[in-house]
Amino acid sequence: MFNGWLTENAARRVVGLAGLELDELMAQAESRDFRPIPLGVRTSLRLTAQIRHQETANVLGIVPGSDPELKDEFVIFTAHHDHLGLAPARDASGDNVYNGAIDNASGVALLLTMLRELVSIQPRPRRSFLIAFVGAEEQGLLGSKYLAQHSPIHPGAISAVINIDGINFLGRTHDVNLISMGKSDLDELVVQVARAQGRTVVPDLDPDRGYYYRSDQFSFAQIGVPGVYLHSGIHVVGKPEGWGKQQLDRWVQEIYHQPADEYDDSWNLDGALEDGQLLLAVALLAANQSQMAQWYAGDEFAATREKALADREKKQQSMASPSP
Repeated sequence: MFNGWLTENAARRVVGLAGLELDELMAQAESRDFRPIPLGVRTSLRLTAQIRHQETANVLGIVPGSDPELKDEFVIFTAHHDHLGLAPARDASGDNVYNGAIDNASGVALLLTMLRELVSIQPRPRRSFLIAFVGAEEQGLLGSKYLAQHSPIHPGAISAVINIDGINFLGRTHDVNLISMGKSDLDELVVQVARAQGRTVVPDLDPDRGYYYRSDQFSFAQIGVPGVYLHSGIHVVGKPEGWGKQQLDRWVQEIYHQPADEYDDSWNLDGALEDGQLLLAVALLAANQSQMAQWYAGDEFAATREKALADREKKQQSMASPSP
């Protein structure tokens, strides 16, 4: 089976081969009585693949909660500790190591920094925290997928997941680019904390790239757990309009998933610090509020969440019932 993504421009070209207009089809699709329209476009693919078997591991830790009623429920932090290993051939500089400094050594470092603060908080948050440094993200979210599908915690007892996959290296920003925006009531917590920081929250700036489905919070969404996942803002404090987006676009084109993803002394980590403070504050709010996080009505993962919650309640009732 072959799965892939189409950018909007590519989709426009494919639809055009059938003599149709993508904008017109999208407008028609807004109607509930819309039905798929066969394009009559065919393609053939030939792929050469190599299969490698390697061992890796997820590294887990727990910060216990303090509330007798809620400590068996969890907020999960995730950051992936892997990258791509060695390039098949050296680049022009002679470097063939995929260091993954931003993606995702930086996320691991930020999470470790946040944890130092988390374990010092007194009194402890009401819910517990599961800390997960997961492997094989770059090979298809394999580490987080395994953890989610073999979770030591019932999915109905996981309130939320906070995922860190790369950091802001541009400096403080006026905005927060929330990739997961529009999916769950965790949005409200992010907006609350961002407002306190004097920042605004904006949705995914590049929705055609499918970022929500390409990082570790997606593995937990598939078992019904809402998540928070953000990217760097683009309106950088003290920089001209457009500078931040220009820098990030260059990074994606020239450095992302390349040996060039190395530590750089020019990074301004003030924005990473502010994002880390935001994520930790959101996690604490999620851990302390009375109700667990919920998907918005109609979200693609809402039914899975409801099923997990119902299954957990059924098991709790079964355990509480006296034996015959």
